[in-house]
Amino acid sequence: MGNHVKSKLGELMNTQQTIITKDETTKKEQPTHKKEHYVVSSARRLKEIAIQQGLAANLQPPKPEETLLKRALYREKLLREQQQQNLEKIVKLAHDYCNDETAGDPDPDWLHRFFEMAKDIHDSSMQKLWSQIFKQEVISPGSTSMKALKVLKDMTQREAQTFQRAASLACSFGQDNSKKLLLGYKCAGTFFNFYKTDGPQLIHLGNYKLPYSSLLLLIELGLLLSTELESGEIEFEPALPLQYQGKNIAIKPMQKGSRLVYYRFSPTGAELCKLLGNKPNENYYDNLISLLSQKFMVETDVAAKSISTMA
Repeated sequence: MGNHVKSKLGELMNTQQTIITKDETTKKEQPTHKKEHYVVSSARRLKEIAIQQGLAANLQPPKPEETLLKRALYREKLLREQQQQNLEKIVKLAHDYCNDETAGDPDPDWLHRFFEMAKDIHDSSMQKLWSQIFKQEVISPGSTSMKALKVLKDMTQREAQTFQRAASLACSFGQDNSKKLLLGYKCAGTFFNFYKTDGPQLIHLGNYKLPYSSLLLLIELGLLLSTELESGEIEFEPALPLQYQGKNIAIKPMQKGSRLVYYRFSPTGAELCKLLGNKPNENYYDNLISLLSQKFMVETDVAAKSISTMA
């Protein structure tokens, strides 16, 4: 009886060891799902770019039949194909934007120069903008100057994004329809502006990714005039019309000696603002109304007809 019990205990222990061994083996065999991070060296990335551009002959053994002339012709082929692809994308986007508006007859010289510049626009967001310009020129020939196109073409993506942020804050007021970047106001010798850091009443343009360094960049690009300006004294009557990105506002000062302080977009900058259309920054709009309400009686959602009679 004792031997039988020992035998059973031995079998049980062997079975448990087998189970443990299998469990450990299973754990070892299970794959580990760790996220792998690939870091590409500068040399590798540079070589990839060189291959894409047909300029890698000195970075890898060239084929015997590939002469310098053949490599040059191959690179020219790659460039032409990319330019053709850019133009076809822009034309397709422009066609998609059309809504059967009445069309005009664009100037042939304008079209030639437009396509010469547009062929080198590679960024997808910039291609959308160029397609809108093309569509607008078909609808209203002469709406976009060559100077504006040249400035736009020479912009880097970062510069274009900075300008788009500024354009989304642009407004106009009074009888002058030129685009302005409102900085603040003067009231009876007390100057309030959007750059002032103290006080809860003020708007800081840096909160809208437009710090002073961005304004300097736009001035350097010739899109914003460098001189800070102020309006004439705002009369109590009639109300001063102010337009912000398609929104109509009317303001009346609460005290004598109230003036608005602003930068003015250059003619080219104003033209590009117009091309971008109305893209209001709602947070900025709300803060602007809140700020003006401190020293002005503000009426929002004013009918366009009322605005024209004020002006």
